[in-house]
Amino acid sequence: MKRIRMLLIAGMLVFLIMAGLDLATVEAERRVVRYQTELDYPPYKFSQNGFEMGFDLELTHLIFKEQDYTLEYSASSWEEVYQALAEGSADTAGLMAVQEERKQDVLFSKPVMRTYVGVYAREDFRGSLGKDELNQYTVGVGKGQYSEEILQSEAGIATYRTYPTVEEALLALERGEIDLLFENENVVDYLIVKREMTGEVHKVLEDLYPRDVAYGISKKTPELVHYINDRIDDLKRSGVYEELYLKYFFTHSDSFSNAMRNRLILMVGLLVGGVGTSYWLIRAYIVRLRRTIHGERGFSKEVLDHTHLFIWAVQSDRTTVRFNRYAESITGIREGDAVGRPYTEHPLLQHACRELIPLLDQALSHRFVDNRELNLFCAYQGKAKAFLFRTAVLPGMGGDPDVFLMTGVDIEERKQFENKLHQSYQELEFANLELTATQEELRENYDQLLENQERLRRSEERYRLVAEASNGGIWEMDLERNRRFYSPRWFELLGYRQEDPITSEMLQQVIHPDDSPRIQGEMASLRAGDKEVFECEYRLRCKDGEYRWFLGRGKALFDEQGRAYRMVGSNIEVHRLKMYQQRMRHLAYYDTLSDLPNRLYLLEEMDALVSREDAKAALFFVDTDNFKYINDTLGHKFGDRLLMQASSRLTSLIGDAGMLFRLGGDEFVILLKDAEREQATALADELLQGFKEPFRIDDSDLFVSVSIGISFYPQDGRNTEEILKNADVAMYAAKEAGKGKYVVFDPGFLQAFNDRVHLEKNLRQALARGEFTLHYQPQIGVRDGHICGFEALIRWNSPELGFVSPLSFIKIAEDSRLIVPIGEWVLKESCAFAKRLEDEGFGTFKMGVNISVVQLLEDDFVESVLRVLETTGLAPECLELEITESMIMETVDSLVPKLNELKAYGIQIALDDFGTGYSSLGSLKQMPITTLKVDRTFIEHLPEQDDNRSLAKAIVLIGRKMGLQVVAEGVETEQQMQHVRRAKCDIIQGYYISKPLPEAGIRELLRSYQPPPK
Repeated sequence: MKRIRMLLIAGMLVFLIMAGLDLATVEAERRVVRYQTELDYPPYKFSQNGFEMGFDLELTHLIFKEQDYTLEYSASSWEEVYQALAEGSADTAGLMAVQEERKQDVLFSKPVMRTYVGVYAREDFRGSLGKDELNQYTVGVGKGQYSEEILQSEAGIATYRTYPTVEEALLALERGEIDLLFENENVVDYLIVKREMTGEVHKVLEDLYPRDVAYGISKKTPELVHYINDRIDDLKRSGVYEELYLKYFFTHSDSFSNAMRNRLILMVGLLVGGVGTSYWLIRAYIVRLRRTIHGERGFSKEVLDHTHLFIWAVQSDRTTVRFNRYAESITGIREGDAVGRPYTEHPLLQHACRELIPLLDQALSHRFVDNRELNLFCAYQGKAKAFLFRTAVLPGMGGDPDVFLMTGVDIEERKQFENKLHQSYQELEFANLELTATQEELRENYDQLLENQERLRRSEERYRLVAEASNGGIWEMDLERNRRFYSPRWFELLGYRQEDPITSEMLQQVIHPDDSPRIQGEMASLRAGDKEVFECEYRLRCKDGEYRWFLGRGKALFDEQGRAYRMVGSNIEVHRLKMYQQRMRHLAYYDTLSDLPNRLYLLEEMDALVSREDAKAALFFVDTDNFKYINDTLGHKFGDRLLMQASSRLTSLIGDAGMLFRLGGDEFVILLKDAEREQATALADELLQGFKEPFRIDDSDLFVSVSIGISFYPQDGRNTEEILKNADVAMYAAKEAGKGKYVVFDPGFLQAFNDRVHLEKNLRQALARGEFTLHYQPQIGVRDGHICGFEALIRWNSPELGFVSPLSFIKIAEDSRLIVPIGEWVLKESCAFAKRLEDEGFGTFKMGVNISVVQLLEDDFVESVLRVLETTGLAPECLELEITESMIMETVDSLVPKLNELKAYGIQIALDDFGTGYSSLGSLKQMPITTLKVDRTFIEHLPEQDDNRSLAKAIVLIGRKMGLQVVAEGVETEQQMQHVRRAKCDIIQGYYISKPLPEAGIRELLRSYQPPPK
């Protein structure tokens, strides 16, 4: 009894000592390093798709080990970053060029790399350029970068342009704002590749003004210099630095190149010195080698025959060349019986090694396996054993055939240990029950005390190892005694240290108030036995006050009465996953440009609405007017900015009355739930009134109206698709009514909409089916009465729709952009016809072709016209492109340069329907036109007053003053003919001369035409 008491006292002393040691081993506090940098300096550091990346960022994360430092990251402009580093509010700013003036403010690590300045120009820049010639050009540079200081101090350039970022400076070079770009080669080369500008910008000077690049470190943290220097050396030795350098700069670093050059020099020296020595040693070595090989063969055979390694070697013709003794003992087949024979012809091998034959077949096809586990029947033991097999090939030398080798390792004993280990893991689940049972056994039988103490120690050790090795924080709740246990990892996940004073009140307040009811409900279900496993996601407040997401899982233990008395579980941090899921949901349901809910969000919202029996709503389909012209003339970036301002204005006008969605492009949808007709129309009036205010973009006022279509649920449709389609149809009716209006859906709109859709469907196939024809209306000169030209007019005779007026399908062709291929066909056919008339001896005539604004806005329109002239052989002077006055005024800034280019080639430009638009004489002078075509409305109704006061004569006078030809359209009677002659028009066109005729009719007219009497 006394001996037992002494053993108990000794055991308790050992336990207390071990507990004291555990408390003493506290993890050292990691220091926080404040890393502040800029994000507009690729490839060193930049932001892409919302993620920060770059050579500098990745290298910094590699330098500061997690066990040494905690990296606290922030980003700002370069001026703010440098000021923070100089003041000490930032510990490091990452990589920066080493300059003497900067050394007065900050410390530097050893050089990480070397960078150079390059000079870049556009592709049209030709000739050589010297450094002393830079002051002859307009030079651009990134503001505040070290390259700006070099440009001033070393290049001697005093006058230059600066840009906030290098990328903006490169774009300025592309636009032609500057002649040369003076910047870091690594940054500019990366941006050229990223923006696909390889053929637009090239380097004219390189490797200028080398500068060392190192880590900038605050003078308040000088200890970081030594740490960063050591880590840079480690990363370069390990090769990690070189891999990162290749990833961002697509070439090897200078340090790697120097190391390789030094290594090559050393190898060449050693090779030259070793050749002489080797010659004299080789002869002696060959003699010794022969003896050694003979001995090694015997030794290898002895080892292979007596090791517990299964070896089977075959050649490519499946002939066995080696079958060691261990393989003999396993299979019962002698090596002499196996060697020299293909294994496919050996019945005993086919039977004993049937599991191995497929592996050999795969190896012969060069499909090797590694660590393939198989069970083989052991002949000498009479039972199956587990083996781990691998296959390989030994290439033959000197013409010898390849040898395919299969080796197998006996893992039977290891498998037994694995099974025992698996059983031990299963015992962990019952560790707590074993502890309770062990205590009962101690009270009942003191004779088994020592054995039970050992079992208890092992169980506690297993539990402790699980708690410490687990990545999650383990918790345990004793429901009977109302006690709780949390593992050290649980506190670590929340940012606490073991020495922090933590009270039970603090632990009760870490759960987010919104998540507490859900946790209590899951716990109650587990305790009641409704669920086998507790599983719930919730937020816990960390030491710094931030709530982070965790996944909790646990199980409960029940007594004989079915009452839960203990719960055990773990917390796993899933904050990043949760944030990623939320971001993915936001990307799926929100528009990236305006951050408004998108089409998917709208469809789900509408589906939920129509599922309610008593639901009612109004749906607005809102479309900005003439947005495609803004995009085409001012650019897509300008259009995007306009859309963002339009989204903001719509949001402010709608307020809390409804939800705003963006479907894409310039289309928006507004959903008003439980809205009456009066409420909806009142809001539509507010929207139209709100868009009368101009949008302010780049110091310019832009007036944009909207067209609105409104449909109501359930009156105008019973499902989402029908309501949305009817609102779209109503919006189209608002467009047709003159834009800047709202229209409430009427069932009668559907027929007009369906007719338009049907017409567009046939129009898309008309060109391929050859349904278009051209008619030509003659034009005569007033002075001599001879035919001088024609105007090409398109006609469409559809097999399904019959004859379709151009007034019906031209607008649809423009809206659907089908006017581009149709217009190109008209241009090619009419030019070819004019050339045929010339070749057939009818004379040279001017061919007038109407051009749509959609065609003119095409980037390659000028090239397309010149290509048609080259293909048909028609002279440019014989082609006259007709454009309407209203069309040219809407897009004058973007179209005039193209028209000037066409006119420079000799192509005539006619302004059609002059007098019906709103162009001033000042703007008319800016247009590169050669001909004015007087609209027929000035010819149809002759003036009652004297001809001297007629508008037609006034237009002729305007044309004469501007040196233009004047064409009178729509002349149909003798009276009108005399009127335009008195007005002194140059050319007459109309039914009085001839109606539009097909090609055959034109030829017949030219053969029989006689000038009318004057």
